[in-house]
Amino acid sequence: MTKALATGVAAAFLTVATIVPAEAQAQTAAAAAPTLDAAAVKAAAKARAAQVKAWRTQYGPGPYPDEMDGYLATREEKLREHYRVLYYDGEHNAVLNFERLGLVAMELGYYADAEKAFDGALDRIEAFYGKDKQAERATSATRLEVNKDFKGEPYERAMAYYYRGLLYLRKGDYDNARASFKAAEYQDTISAEESFQSDFGLLTYLQGWASQCAGDKSQAADAYDAATKIDAKLKAPGAADNVLVIAETGNGPVKATDGQYQEKMVFRPGQGFPENGALVTLGSGKTTRAWPLTPAADIYTQASTRGGRAIDGVLNGKAQFRSGLETTSMLATTVGTSFAQQMGGNSLYMQGAGALIGMLSKSVRPTADVRMWDSLPATIHVGTTNWARASAPPAPKGRKPAPKRGTTAVANTAWAMPSASMVWRKGDEALDLAGVKPMTANAGKCGIVWSRSRSATALSAAAPGDNAKVAAARKNDKAAWAKDEAFRASLR
Repeated sequence: MTKALATGVAAAFLTVATIVPAEAQAQTAAAAAPTLDAAAVKAAAKARAAQVKAWRTQYGPGPYPDEMDGYLATREEKLREHYRVLYYDGEHNAVLNFERLGLVAMELGYYADAEKAFDGALDRIEAFYGKDKQAERATSATRLEVNKDFKGEPYERAMAYYYRGLLYLRKGDYDNARASFKAAEYQDTISAEESFQSDFGLLTYLQGWASQCAGDKSQAADAYDAATKIDAKLKAPGAADNVLVIAETGNGPVKATDGQYQEKMVFRPGQGFPENGALVTLGSGKTTRAWPLTPAADIYTQASTRGGRAIDGVLNGKAQFRSGLETTSMLATTVGTSFAQQMGGNSLYMQGAGALIGMLSKSVRPTADVRMWDSLPATIHVGTTNWARASAPPAPKGRKPAPKRGTTAVANTAWAMPSASMVWRKGDEALDLAGVKPMTANAGKCGIVWSRSRSATALSAAAPGDNAKVAAARKNDKAAWAKDEAFRASLR
């Protein structure tokens, strides 16, 4: 028994001896944890600083990949490359990138993204070209066009409002749709220096359609009459028509530089497409209806004309100024030499004056801005029809319809949009061209079908015509960089 007791006591002491070191170790570890955490934090900060240093060498002041990844994480996957370009380019290309993003989102059915993108573009256009902001336009001759924040040519600005108007029609918001088409028409009449008569008849026609769907027959009639005067092909829809069909074909106009100093911007028709027409089919079976759509707008014509008059190109104020200076320079040198000969003296002074003016002229490097909305179509086609509203379902066999009691039952006004498909054509020849899946909707009294023969998703997400030197220089311009950073903050 004594032996057993001794054994038990020894075991107890052994247990205590084991527990005490374990507790001590835990306490020691706990005490060391803050030190380890602090060390880990310090190491992470050091690694981050090294990473930022490497990024700064590669990307300049930013934005950096982790910032970009955080921004893109919540965006639709199919739109991320366009959002990446939008975020990276900053305010300089914001309008153009919003427009291109909006059209891709509209095609893919991300309508909330499309609406927000076009609103982002239109807010900036309105702030610059709005009727109450004309006095604030940036037309300074001391600044290159390529350095300015993109706002677009009249046809590009008009098309941004056009697409926003279609999105309003999709939701049955006819008042805002009409206002958007009206704003589009206004943008088509103004440039940085001049105002012109509108010649974009489709926009006037669409104002009429929005008014018709809103129940304003008088405004609709006025708009249709004005549209027909601009383009005789734009006939007023039937009074009962309730479905608008829009089809866009081909590739839109291209911008290029021209002139001795590349100071002139010229427009070229889009290339690389055979289609010039569309035939729409609505419904199926006995209710199938198909007809060819009417060409309603030529976007190259809109780009290359002002008020219906053809233009050779677009010259900014600087290019015109340069031409005048060179004439003055040559005249001064010639007159100086002639004057010196008459006086029998040295012509150095007057030649120097001419050379000075010539140097001033050559110090101005006018460059046309050829950033462009490259996903626009060549032609827009339009058509309307009346699609019958759904009638009340028949009574089941063997049962009579319920008798009327006192008041007449309200007629069933519910209706569903039919299925829609497009056949893209070259003349009367059908082409093997899938095009974009039609957008169909009937949120209000009227329905809309919209499709394109060429998808904007086939194009690069990068803004075309951007000047790499200007983009690089902006990173070293504190004011420009602060502006871009503020823009990115507004996106987050």
